[in-house]
Amino acid sequence: MSHTISLTLRMLSDWHIGTGTGQHGRINRQVLRDEEHQLPYVPAKSLNGVWRDGCEIAARALDADADPGGSQIWHAWVEYLFGYQPTSPSAEPREIPAVPARHPRPAALRYLGPLRFPGALGQAIAGNPRLRDAVTFVKPGVAHDPVTGAAREDMLRFDEMARGGTTLEGTAELPDELSEEQLGCARALLWAGARLVEGIGGKRRRGSGRCRLDLGGAGLPPSSDDLARWTASPVPPPVPEQPPAPDSAERRSASDGWERVVLRMTLETPLLAFERTVGNLVQGRDHAPGWMLLGPVLRRLDSSAAAAAARCGDLVVTPATPQVDGAQGRPVPRAFERDKDERNVYLNRMVEGPPNGKAFKRVRKGYVSGSANVTVETPGFVLRMHNTIQDELQRPTEDLGGVHVYQALAPGTVLVAEVRVRRGILDTGWWKSLSGRWRLGRSRKDDYGLVSVTAEPIDSTPEPTPVTSGDRLRVWLLSDVLVRDDRLAPSDDPADFARLLERAFVSAGAEGVELAPVLEERDRRPTSYEIARTDSWHRGWRLPRPVLLGFAAGGCLTFEVKAGHVGADVLAEVERSGIGERRGEGFGQIRINDPVLMNKVPTGTSERRDEQADTPSRPAVHRLSAVDPGYAGARLTETAAWRAEIWRLAEERAAQPDKVLGSLLELSATRLNALRRLFGHLDEESEQLKARITRLTKRWKAPKTTASICTLLAENDVWETLKFNDRDGLCLTVDGPDVLPGELRAEALRSLLTACLAAHTRVKAHSGEAHTEEAHTEEAHTEEAHTEEAPV
Repeated sequence: MSHTISLTLRMLSDWHIGTGTGQHGRINRQVLRDEEHQLPYVPAKSLNGVWRDGCEIAARALDADADPGGSQIWHAWVEYLFGYQPTSPSAEPREIPAVPARHPRPAALRYLGPLRFPGALGQAIAGNPRLRDAVTFVKPGVAHDPVTGAAREDMLRFDEMARGGTTLEGTAELPDELSEEQLGCARALLWAGARLVEGIGGKRRRGSGRCRLDLGGAGLPPSSDDLARWTASPVPPPVPEQPPAPDSAERRSASDGWERVVLRMTLETPLLAFERTVGNLVQGRDHAPGWMLLGPVLRRLDSSAAAAAARCGDLVVTPATPQVDGAQGRPVPRAFERDKDERNVYLNRMVEGPPNGKAFKRVRKGYVSGSANVTVETPGFVLRMHNTIQDELQRPTEDLGGVHVYQALAPGTVLVAEVRVRRGILDTGWWKSLSGRWRLGRSRKDDYGLVSVTAEPIDSTPEPTPVTSGDRLRVWLLSDVLVRDDRLAPSDDPADFARLLERAFVSAGAEGVELAPVLEERDRRPTSYEIARTDSWHRGWRLPRPVLLGFAAGGCLTFEVKAGHVGADVLAEVERSGIGERRGEGFGQIRINDPVLMNKVPTGTSERRDEQADTPSRPAVHRLSAVDPGYAGARLTETAAWRAEIWRLAEERAAQPDKVLGSLLELSATRLNALRRLFGHLDEESEQLKARITRLTKRWKAPKTTASICTLLAENDVWETLKFNDRDGLCLTVDGPDVLPGELRAEALRSLLTACLAAHTRVKAHSGEAHTEEAHTEEAHTEEAHTEEAPV
């Protein structure tokens, strides 16, 4: 079991961790928000960077105190906790390395996602758009000329800022391989680094992002005695993991049939399954390939028999594809085409031709279910921008990667995979160890790749219909298929695919089968496929492997059976075991004569995007008490929401100032502006405020005016005047409805009077301009009349 560390980040000032984008004409830089609640959060990557800087400072001081020329134990602990990665290749040729190159080392400190609003505060805020908007505000800024000191032209900007005073919480883990002494050293260094974290996010050297990082959990914070003991006699961290030795386990004999287990994976954080890099965009796949899942499956099974079975194809892990209609999604057949005008009209070009007068195009992405009602579904993605900071400049630089964008599967997406193993190889109940929390894909130590997995055994599916000589065989590729030609080179020739399928039938017990590819047919497209490229990497060797080329998933091929007979049991065996190379990693999964390919597409077919990430289920919202986590942030947010609503309602009431000020509008502008002297005293007691009003209006000789002012400022309920009827809806705390009206009464009254006085002044100014214009017009008309009556 891992050692858990609770993280509490207290934001002492307004902060900004942005998306790198803005809103045209409104905001230049937007705050990064989560997909579930649309609330600001602190990515684990951002915290990891500033925390590592703090730990490096602490390690440098501790190593210098111990032995300036010694073994640098604390620096080794920094590399163990936060990982080590050599300089990017673009920067290496500029200087000769001082030390020999080392293999990258993964980080031992791992996060369970980003830091978010604590407890039920996030759910409470997310249910109300006005509360959600109150979490942030827009801050103006301008660039100054360094010579003149004046504002530069076209340099006005508006940055969205998250409010300070909030508290964010998260969780980190340390591996359970640490001994008690090693765990003490790790905690001491992490605590010292956390004490040195003073700011996070953008513009933190100008006052934004001031924060305090507190650690909790077993042994944290450490006592003074523990700190003195661990810093006086530190122990080195565990040695780096060595590449695994070749596994010499022999293949275990198996019985007939397969055991099948379904893995249902719910993404807690975005999943980045690398596909390719375009510029500074790292594109992720819309599924989790089998080669990504095989390693975690074998580690959890912890069996040499399972590893041997995977090498020889007796254990198969299929790709994890998005769930469609409650089942594992299948890549949309390349034989499917969609109407360019009506997006819900599809054709299966293997069995039907296009209607006259309509244009169709091939469907290249999406997944369908195996049911009769075909639904093409596309999973959702998220785009997140990151950067690599250079230590000397403290800015992103191109040499170290600069700014880059990750395109990953959205959290909340449900993926479904299948693990198959021949009967008799593994012990009974082997699949129970597969359930739990997994880490998959890139950057899985922090903000990506956290997946909740449940494993369930399933029964066998119906066997396909047997085929004989003269029949046609339609093959649907559920994953990439690796095929080689007679010279053992990667091939994309359907004839080589046919020979591979013939050998698979022979291995399954059907000999003498001859297949001939069907490439063309009038008004039909019997064969439609694409080529897929997979850039492989060996983590154990830390070296690239050859590029894999083969038939892409979703391809459809048609073959004519020239000779032989293929029974239903043989077809089922080939579908279970797969064909081609690297079947244990999910390559070579096919379906033969599936009803989706054999029939026309139903007219009710539709296309939809995965909305699970946009509409998550939320628990019932309840108000927070003073002892609940996040109470201080809730009070801050509801106060800001009340202020925004007060100003909005004040502007509404100012549209008719006579209904608020009444007879006071008959006063002169000088006397109306004299009321502003009372704005700083509106929070006084009623009698004290009335006495102040009496002293102010004593020389006016207008007792009715004095009484009206006293009634407006000291007696009337400002909330009724504002018509603030939704006070309970903007409260997040239990005592909010009782506390906030008293705290904000003076501010509400001040906002109401300011808006009404300003509106009245504008009306008087506009009416004065109108009278002046009418007078000028009448004077001009009079002059014209006199001119016409004058003698020539």
